[in-house]
Amino acid sequence: MNKQNVFLLSISFAATLLLASIGSAQEGCQQEAQIIAKVSATQKSGLSSCLVQISEIQQFNPSYVCPLFVGELSQGIEVGMKSGHDCAFDVGDPISGVLVKNQSGVIVLE
Repeated sequence: MNKQNVFLLSISFAATLLLASIGSAQEGCQQEAQIIAKVSATQKSGLSSCLVQISEIQQFNPSYVCPLFVGELSQGIEVGMKSGHDCAFDVGDPISGVLVKNQSGVIVLE
């Protein structure tokens, strides 16, 4: 084996290790993104939360370390309540903040 082949094999091995470490680091990560959008629909999802759908996304910045992808937002975003029984947002309201996908797979506005 000549020096060039040894060098290419070493580079390939290093790249494989790097990709493996990146993949394993993301397995336990918490997916996040920043968002600015408008609420297009609301639905109560329990006693203390509400699920909103969004439209007119003005800004969406996924995390570089553990990204939440815009396609995942079709399941809705869980938000809190106001006055104990009303959704924190109404249709047409702007929504902004950090979205986090929790361990249950629910996307929550923090």
